[in-house]
Amino acid sequence: MESITIYPKNEQQKSLLKSLLKEMKVRFEIGISDEQTLLSENEFIAKIDKSIKQAESGKTNKLTSEQQKQFLGL
Repeated sequence: MESITIYPKNEQQKSLLKSLLKEMKVRFEIGISDEQTLLSENEFIAKIDKSIKQAESGKTNKLTSEQQKQFLGL
């Protein structure tokens, strides 16, 4: 079965969704992750601009073929 990821905006939405899912007897999980950070469009663009500037100034890393395979899980 497919899964659905929902990002409530506040505690009230989260509580309502939990109640609805319990009432419908739908199995669900609530996870907390430090890596769940959503960037605004401006933050995303700023991050890309920073990366471009780093590349233009030569601050890059090259991966060996073996490192690439490991990174990609191949």
